[in-house]
Amino acid sequence: MLSLRRATTRALTARRLSTKREYDLVLFGATGYSGRMCADYLLRTHKGLRVALAGRDRAKLEKVAESCAVTPRIVIADAQDADALQRLAASTEVVASTAGPFRKYGSLLVEACAQEGTSYADITGESGWTLNMAAQHHETCVSTGAIIVPQAGFDSVPSDIGTMLAIKHHTAKTGAPPSEIRTYVTSMRGARFQGGTVDTLAHELAEPIRPVKPSAVRSATKTKIDWTHGTKPWQTVQLNGKTRYLSPFIMAGANCPIVRRSNGLLDYKDGLVYSEAMALPSLKSAVQNFAVLGIGTSLLKMGMLDFLRKRGMVPAAGAGPTLKQARRASYEYVIVATGDDGSRSETTWRGNGDPSAIATTIFLMETALGLLAKRGSGEGGVLTPAAALGDDLWARLRSAKWEAADEVPAVTVEHA
Repeated sequence: MLSLRRATTRALTARRLSTKREYDLVLFGATGYSGRMCADYLLRTHKGLRVALAGRDRAKLEKVAESCAVTPRIVIADAQDADALQRLAASTEVVASTAGPFRKYGSLLVEACAQEGTSYADITGESGWTLNMAAQHHETCVSTGAIIVPQAGFDSVPSDIGTMLAIKHHTAKTGAPPSEIRTYVTSMRGARFQGGTVDTLAHELAEPIRPVKPSAVRSATKTKIDWTHGTKPWQTVQLNGKTRYLSPFIMAGANCPIVRRSNGLLDYKDGLVYSEAMALPSLKSAVQNFAVLGIGTSLLKMGMLDFLRKRGMVPAAGAGPTLKQARRASYEYVIVATGDDGSRSETTWRGNGDPSAIATTIFLMETALGLLAKRGSGEGGVLTPAAALGDDLWARLRSAKWEAADEVPAVTVEHA
């Protein structure tokens, strides 16, 4: 009976894909800060696509549409209206969503996309929600051909694709995959939070999701996440001949489970050890980062987001860095791979532009476009950026620029 149901579903999917849908891509949540950035980038750098902006407020959507290089269509759909989301999913090949917190605004949309065989990408940092979506919809997506890729923004493309590249480099260099990957964030120059990121983080801390552990997210390939690495500011590491002081990285909780799932799906190395930490130039900066994270996390857990916003300590919802500020910012990851025999290699991922603005925009849009290119491949599932697109996504990222006249791409990678 199960095989007959799957065969029927695949036949229905093939019929859907054989009929050209109204849109190539729908951007859901287009009126927020990230949504506006994504609409601008997509319609300015990838012309010729059939694009629609979606959300619940027509006036706000029309205002965003007016500012775009090419005027897109408008689709009205509330995140809590299952029927409207089903129609939206059935009308397009791919949905890209910036509407967080995602457990509140994304769950029904993911369900609709899974059922309609529509591919989907978002920028959530809620790893518990991501795992639960995999548990609930992975098998449906395998049957319908939908590829769902949560966490396709700054959470967690640099960690996920960077680890994939580091493992490939180390394997080519030494003849064997590494047994340990340590990702160090060495620079966040001028980086600023945007309001939506803070909302998602506050929601996750105040009401954490307990992820389920069904067969859809289990794997024979195991990964050990070292959550203790970087939790003591006096710990040090040598990178490029310089001593760096370790401190926790705020996004590690979102990124590490994604790398673990990629290892399970792509079989990098059974027993792989993975960790993430900040690697800062002085003990003082490591202690300061540790203290700020501790105090800020405690206040958000206590539900004091409004208190922080009233005092200008965090950005308002829908706000973020100006384009000028975002363009000046940069960041850097150094990914250290170590083999069973003690061999060591480094992969340095450098990003030009603010992580929550420029980077997240480019990562999400290029992921969505990669999914559009894969339509009809017969593949499906709730996957990671590396498992869904891998080298194809990296090929897009290494040539992507915010402006065509930019001298360097938005991302560069060097191996040593």
